Amino acid sequence: MLLTTSLAWILMLAQAAAPAPAAVVTAETIEATMKASMANNTLDKKMNETPVKGGIVRVGVVHRTAPETRSLLHDELTEVYQIIQGSGTLITGGTEVERRAVSDPPNLGPTPSYYVTLVGGVTQKVKAKDIVIIPAGLPHRFSALDGPIEYVIYRFEVTPK
Repeated sequence: MLLTTSLAWILMLAQAAAPAPAAVVTAETIEATMKASMANNTLDKKMNETPVKGGIVRVGVVHRTAPETRSLLHDELTEVYQIIQGSGTLITGGTEVERRAVSDPPNLGPTPSYYVTLVGGVTQKVKAKDIVIIPAGLPHRFSALDGPIEYVIYRFEVTPK
């Protein structure tokens, strides 16, 4: 009994420390929420949420024509993708088997970022009008594209205290 209780407690602590999974807000959810908000005259309606770390916010656009061969992981940077055009397969999480520091993309800011090779993870299809929330610490990559994909990217970085 003590062993079972101890194992349950260890699993609970390990799960609490892991980053939340990526949250995808589908186009259908956005459209249905907007329709209901208009019908009920609701100004602000939450569709989904995930814990994030606060700080600096950056906005950019991405036009991707090829899938990513390795995942990216940002220690203190949360990203939100608003898919404008195109579709593809996004993989998040998994077991890390290799890590290499990223030094080239200046738009990532000073937060430590890494290229990582992963095994497994959660696979999700995303398409135009979907929104993807990638919490800091969650490895992510587009493993396949159905053609070019364009998205607005919002970056939230922790401010040093």
